[in-house]
Amino acid sequence: MKKKYFIIIILVLTILIPIGVRAEYTPSVTLEYVQNKQNIPDDIPEYGSKAIYIANPVTGKVIYEKNAHEKMYPASTTKILTALVVMENCKMSDTAIVSQNAIDMVPEGYSNAKLQAGEEHTIEDLLYALLLPSANEAANVLAEHVSGSVEEYAELCNKRAAELGCESLHFVNANGMHDENHYCSAYDLYIIAKECQKYDVFNKITKAKTYSLPSTDIYPDTRVIRNTNELLFPGTYYYEYCNGIKTGHTTPAGECLVASSSYNNLDLISVVLGGESVNSHGQNDRFYDTKKLFEYTYDNYSVKTIAEYGTAVATLDVGKATKETEMLDVIVDTDIATVVPNDISKENITSTISLDKNIVAPIDENQVLGQITYHADGLEYTTNVIASHSVEKLPYGRYNVIVIISLVSIFVLIIVLIKVFKRRRGIVAIIIIVVLIGVGAYIYPNLKRDIKHSETIITIAPNTSLND
Repeated sequence: MKKKYFIIIILVLTILIPIGVRAEYTPSVTLEYVQNKQNIPDDIPEYGSKAIYIANPVTGKVIYEKNAHEKMYPASTTKILTALVVMENCKMSDTAIVSQNAIDMVPEGYSNAKLQAGEEHTIEDLLYALLLPSANEAANVLAEHVSGSVEEYAELCNKRAAELGCESLHFVNANGMHDENHYCSAYDLYIIAKECQKYDVFNKITKAKTYSLPSTDIYPDTRVIRNTNELLFPGTYYYEYCNGIKTGHTTPAGECLVASSSYNNLDLISVVLGGESVNSHGQNDRFYDTKKLFEYTYDNYSVKTIAEYGTAVATLDVGKATKETEMLDVIVDTDIATVVPNDISKENITSTISLDKNIVAPIDENQVLGQITYHADGLEYTTNVIASHSVEKLPYGRYNVIVIISLVSIFVLIIVLIKVFKRRRGIVAIIIIVVLIGVGAYIYPNLKRDIKHSETIITIAPNTSLND
């Protein structure tokens, strides 16, 4: 019997005492780029290159494109894929020996780093030779080191490109010497360059102006090699924010350049293919167009914070909550910054909020209540919205117990009164009425409040719409 009473007491305490456990929470943001929702400016300059693609690699936002998905000859911009596969398969301290075959495969007049058969160089030194002076024999040496032959290496490159999402790339060599079956799109090269930039050694090499290849027993002199990217050097094409990547040229491919830049936290990768060596301005298209693309982007776009942690995007009058905690702000759980045109401010960014169904007390601080999506010129960021503070539940159980006890007490009282005042039923009736009025006066306001606050009332912030 005592055990039964103990269980009843525990159940009553469970009803009367709200218990909450606050869980650890880590914010996260998902990003989707919907290009057809991006406003295309009508003041973009004309460019001479046949194919162009420039985008922010962090968000994927495309600033400008022209024939970006058409098959083109890449010339020596091929070498960025060669570098990627090497970096993924070799240590920079590994060494490779220069074969006579790697040298003989390069026709006379093509760019080289004066590598000699039998020389041994580190992979890092060979990457400098590959990416700065665009040494074609260095590409062959690296291909043979990784795959045994240039042909096998080309197949490895094609496989890796497909894994990255390249749409039309097909290479037959490691250096970009012209072949009708060696092609890709400007978009493909952007994808490859974006992946390459994950490697610090790649970024270090491609922004270097010169490099000294170590002397060897076979070639005792120091070979100073120079970067072919004129955007890095003072002069006509100099662009101070440029930090890479790789040039290319053959007669069928025309002037090609994959370049990168960074200014005011806005990173860019630009690809231009099929340019003229001398355009109407008397300049090389690959440098002229790239510089103009960078200048246009930084003049018209910037990175702006469009959402801040703690910003209230909705206010809830929470159902089934105590009066002290019922008013709750629904807040953004993290900061969000993105690339937008300069004429767009945080105040005119729209958002869409989706809240969980049947939000009622109790609610924990930082509890996820739904999601919000910010729409910013083609970029859509989605993150969670959370509770700004804890919301306590009205003690319904306590009122239920009080009601039950009151009714039982009234019932007992009626029986007692009937027995005591058998002949004075009027007095009994008056006493019962007074008791009922007293009990009702205590219970009714609480029950009324319970009924009134059984559902949550939602108020949405400006520029925010609520998804049903």
